[in-house]
Amino acid sequence: MRPVNVRDAGDEVLVGYVRDGASHRVAAKHVVLACFHMIIPYLMPQLPQEQRTALAQNVKTPLVYINVLVRDWQAWVRLKVADIVAPMSFHNRVALDFPVSLGGYRNPRDPAEPMLLHLVHVPGAPNAGLDARAQFRAGRAKLLDMTFADFETKIRDELDRMLGPGGFSSARDILAITVNRWSHGYGYVANSLFDGDNYEETLRRARQTAGRVAIANSDAGGDAYAHLAIDQAERAVRELLGR
Repeated sequence: MRPVNVRDAGDEVLVGYVRDGASHRVAAKHVVLACFHMIIPYLMPQLPQEQRTALAQNVKTPLVYINVLVRDWQAWVRLKVADIVAPMSFHNRVALDFPVSLGGYRNPRDPAEPMLLHLVHVPGAPNAGLDARAQFRAGRAKLLDMTFADFETKIRDELDRMLGPGGFSSARDILAITVNRWSHGYGYVANSLFDGDNYEETLRRARQTAGRVAIANSDAGGDAYAHLAIDQAERAVRELLGR
């Protein structure tokens, strides 16, 4: 089901959606919109312009998590590192996988065993004079234009340069690569370089209840975590019950 329109009709809320190519509409006494803030102005164009503008400020951060399976992790032991932070590199973080054992799964403990590496890439446009939102949009365009081969080239190059002094060779040691790409990843978090002290007010305007429609999602809490989504859902329902 794909919602396409939400309209407060006074004594009810009409929700239009598409399923299997066919359009439908249902009526509800109340509705909680728990979705990306940036799409709500398109779902509910009757919202006041001030609120629509506030909702649009939540520009999602593009994000890439990469898993690389390597033959062993001897190079890390030789270099005496477990987590590499490289702010100006393509991968701003390269680390050994989290040491989690669960049920019948046991995390690798012998450096001669295969190991997963966790790589992070946040697409953007640094040093171009852009604010965070403009960088996220530019990064999203870059991300959508990249192929798996582009990522593989970057992965092999940076791992060879970071771990080569410890004896690592990407041609020999890499067994598998997975690239997980989110063009709309984390929700926008207040950035003091660009938002000053006003972002809390922006959040308040964005999530205000409109008639019989309340707005939730972690976006309404100003971050991207489950506990915020729970808090905002409770707040949205409470506001509707009070009407």
